[in-house]
Amino acid sequence: MSYILNSYIEEINETLSNIENELKNNCNNKEKIKKLFENVENDISLLKLEYNNNNINNNINNDPNCRVVLSKYDQLKLQFNKSQLISNETFNNNSNNQSTNFNSSTNETREKILNLNKMMDNNTKMIQSARQEISSMTTLATDLSNTLHSQTEQMKNMDKKFDSIDANIDKSPKTIDKMSKRWF
Repeated sequence: MSYILNSYIEEINETLSNIENELKNNCNNKEKIKKLFENVENDISLLKLEYNNNNINNNINNDPNCRVVLSKYDQLKLQFNKSQLISNETFNNNSNNQSTNFNSSTNETREKILNLNKMMDNNTKMIQSARQEISSMTTLATDLSNTLHSQTEQMKNMDKKFDSIDANIDKSPKTIDKMSKRWF
């Protein structure tokens, strides 16, 4: 793997570690975390571009280092979204707490969190499935492109052979005439 690809992966890992540390500190600065996620997303898109520019036949998802980075990114993004959701629910519950029973709102919150966890798990599975589909489609497209290229080369070679055959056919009546004059 090239130095540039490794440097992108290292930079992404470093930023993900910063995000992880911020999340462990109870997400005190959400704007900072959002900016860090934006940086990671930009770096991932640059990594994908560099991966494609290096004409690496493998898909980025087939590279173990990239898979680890993308998986860690997905996990941290999911964790951040959960924490935001919980903090929003807590804020909403606290503001409505004066008129509602605490136990019922806690149960509702738990149910909502469970439902959201299920939704996020389903979304994660769908994203992974989509990535696999994209990977297989990219592989198929690459194979198709290579096949078309080789067939184009074969057709060019056939054209050259046809020109040679045509020239031989043009020469053959003259050769036959010469041969017949010698025998008769």
